[in-house]
Amino acid sequence: MKYGFRFCLLAVCMLCLLLASACISSQPSEPLPGVRELTYGVGAPLPHAEDFFETALPDGYTAKFAEEYSFSHTGSYSIRILVSDKSGKETAFDTSFTLVMDHEPPLIHGVRDLSVCIGDGVSYRNGITVSDNCDGKIELLVDSYAVDLSAEGRYPVFYTAMDAAGNQTVKQITVYVYREVVTEEMLYALLDPIIAANIPSSASKEDKVRAVYDYVYYSVSYDPVSDKNDWVRAAYDGLRTGEGDCYTYFALSKAFFERLGIENIDIKRTEGIVDERHYWSLVNIGTKTEPLWYHFDATRLSGIQHSGCLLTDLQVQAYTRQRFDVSGVNGYFYAYDVTQYPASAERIITPTPSLEPYY
Repeated sequence: MKYGFRFCLLAVCMLCLLLASACISSQPSEPLPGVRELTYGVGAPLPHAEDFFETALPDGYTAKFAEEYSFSHTGSYSIRILVSDKSGKETAFDTSFTLVMDHEPPLIHGVRDLSVCIGDGVSYRNGITVSDNCDGKIELLVDSYAVDLSAEGRYPVFYTAMDAAGNQTVKQITVYVYREVVTEEMLYALLDPIIAANIPSSASKEDKVRAVYDYVYYSVSYDPVSDKNDWVRAAYDGLRTGEGDCYTYFALSKAFFERLGIENIDIKRTEGIVDERHYWSLVNIGTKTEPLWYHFDATRLSGIQHSGCLLTDLQVQAYTRQRFDVSGVNGYFYAYDVTQYPASAERIITPTPSLEPYY
């Protein structure tokens, strides 16, 4: 009789083990998203168990920590999460959580000046994303209170991103509100008389390019603000107002090149080195089959001691080496991905004695 009792007790124990293994299973009834490791900054609200999954859990599923964790100091923690399905069956997931001192502000990507005509709408968040060195929610606020879409003008808009630890970044853009759309026909109606009066049709390509440089350089005074969304409008505004920044000089030069049939390529400084943007061109004064590419920059640069017309790669690299910004940073001015553009001609045709020590 006692053996029968022992057998029944053993059977009950085995059943309990089977039930326990069924409750914590590695094979849930529905596919579950993967888990991820999280890093939070001190001061941020601590994550819930659900936050460790790459996507939301299926309907009816719940997640909890396998034990009560005390994230009381910086460092890395190994944690286990239990996910219960609709029937109560549990699946265990192991991952890690790291707590750090976070003083790094979030980044705002895709902010740019916007252009709109009176009566049109503006989507301020279109194309805007945020990122941070730590996980957790990033709040993005857009302050467009100053914008009046019923009146022509330029208006500031502020983007503020705040991460879960309270670090924040603020970026400003300008919204340009115009009365009308500018077309190439409107631009060339202003440009053609200037070409006729200043650039002989019989001149060589090199002489035409130098004439463009002289006109743009001396006709536009420097203004640090311009709309950089449309080169046609920038060129048009440069002709009308006689002022603008590097984008205006670039755009007006491009308008001349396009109208004169001179092959040109737009170049923009690599972003992220310094806050300021810069634009210039490569122009081909040779032929399609035997091109002669040179850099062209008609911008009025402070302290410059040479022409920016028809420079070689060697010359613009030398200028980049010798120029420092107000913060003492150099190596930025004509910084661009050289693999994406044709190499310049090697022969120097515009002397730059001040740059020779940096060749």
